[in-house]
This record gives sequence, structure tokens and C-alpha cells, in this order.
Amino acid sequence: MNNIEIGKLMIVETLKKMTDLNDDDLSELVTSIPIQKYKRGTVLLNQGDKPDMSYYLIMGCVRQYVCNEHGKEITVDLYIDEQSINMFSYADEVGDSMYSLACLEDCIMVSCPEIMTRDLENTQPEFRDMLRIFFQNQFTVLQKNLASFKAQTPEERFRALVKNRPELLKRVPQNILASYLNITPETFSRYKKTLT
Repeated sequence: MNNIEIGKLMIVETLKKMTDLNDDDLSELVTSIPIQKYKRGTVLLNQGDKPDMSYYLIMGCVRQYVCNEHGKEITVDLYIDEQSINMFSYADEVGDSMYSLACLEDCIMVSCPEIMTRDLENTQPEFRDMLRIFFQNQFTVLQKNLASFKAQTPEERFRALVKNRPELLKRVPQNILASYLNITPETFSRYKKTLT
């Protein structure tokens, strides 16, 4: 079984939790869902481009980041298996993306064109409901993470990462995790030695 087939099975299991569709209807729905494979290093969106896709990450790891005026990359978020990435909520007032997205691992994703996510009322009802749930969950997690991040010291942010997202320590390079926590790589290394 290849990764796309595994991804389809994972989508079926996810949809079983969200809908009351029978197995035949689920199989039919999954055949219409655009699942794609992206290689590690693929840039899905560049800062300043117009976002035209949102994603549901079935398997893999995607980094959301911004380049500041000095060219330094700052990691804003990290998405892993079974998370949604709604890029339209990250556009500025003229519709340009404030962030870049890049695959840190080979990824299997549902790719949702902008027209599909913008015009949910004219999208297949089951798919529309799935997208709403995915994007609502993303917004909830984002708000929760932002609130706790602003209130924590660097050490508390590191401890929270270890407690709440330990898989990132194995899957994401240390310099990217340091950027995500807004600490230096040296501080990250010190915390890793003394706090884990």
C-alpha cells in the first residue's frame, strides 16, 4: 500500500468521527478529495504570494515561517499529522501571505483550492462540514498556543513543548525549534541537556 492509499484510509477514519456516513458513502467521498504527495523541502507558499490553497496534513511536517527585514527566518508554527493549515486567514489586508510554508518531511496532504474553502456553501455538504471542523480546530489551537506563549518565560515555553508536543523534538531540527520558541539555539541546547 502506497502513502496516498494510507492517506485515504486515514481520511476515512477521520471522517467516521465527524460524520454519520456509511462506509460506501465515505469511500465515494474520499475518491473526490484531492490528496497529494509533497517532497521534503517543497515550498507550498512564499511570503508575499497570494495564497490559493489550504491544506489538511494527513502525514508529515510543515513549517510556517516569516522572514524579517534582516532576512532572518522566524518559525511561527509547526504542523504535523492530522492538522489543518488554512492559509487564507494569514493573508494581509491586500491578500498577500504574511508567511511562507515549507515541508520539513515528505508530506501527504489534502489540497483545498481557495475557491473551495471560500465558497463552502456550494461545496459538497460532507466535505464542507469536514473543512469547517478542520479549520475551527486550527483556530482554537492557534489561539490557545498564542495565549500561553505570550504568558510564559523561555524555559516554560521549552517545558511546554516537551510536555505538549514531544514528537517535534524528534522530527524538527533544533535551530527551527529554537526559532519557534523564540530562543537562541544555544539556549535550546542548554534546556535540552538540563530539562529533558
